Amino acid sequence: MNKMIDVILNYVFGSLKSVIFRKRLVKKILRLKYHSMFRVIENTRTRIKYTKFYNYKKFDSTKSQMFVDFMNFKLDTIADEFQKLIVEASEAVDNDMLKDLVHDTMARAVKVYVEKTRIHFIKNGVPYDDADEIIRLFEKWREETISIISNEVSIIFASNYHESKYENLLAVLGAISIAIAFIPKDGIAAFNAINGKFMEIKYKNR
Repeated sequence: MNKMIDVILNYVFGSLKSVIFRKRLVKKILRLKYHSMFRVIENTRTRIKYTKFYNYKKFDSTKSQMFVDFMNFKLDTIADEFQKLIVEASEAVDNDMLKDLVHDTMARAVKVYVEKTRIHFIKNGVPYDDADEIIRLFEKWREETISIISNEVSIIFASNYHESKYENLLAVLGAISIAIAFIPKDGIAAFNAINGKFMEIKYKNR
């Protein structure tokens, strides 16, 4: 009888410990909503705010404003999608599920910002082909960075250094922070590849 009671008590206490651990882990993950990655986004936004482009030494106000809008759509989407990821991560069953969520978030962020940017450009007088071209050029410049970050994410989840969902997600956000810091460089390269096409457009910022 005493053995039966001991077994029951051990089971109850074990279950309670497991519940407490999961709740603590969820709270820890949700605190990542305030990770420094989101500060990097705002710092990057400040950096691109006053970027200027010139066409034959003449200031191109349209191109300059298009660049700022383009970058802001990109940064807004990253912030929104990774905030959602953090909530989803707190509910993920295990690290395999979290890894899939991370890769899905990265892919979805590209689709969302591309669609928002394209619609905005076209509504403001940018020809369809030019809107598609500037996005294509930017994604071309981003290919190397995205490839490196995708590989880094895979390494994070394959590593023995990160055991919990929190540790994995923390490492992922650190890697994404680096990619965000390179966004202006890639954007400037893309916009520099298109000269003089936008000067006559009566463009309104977002």
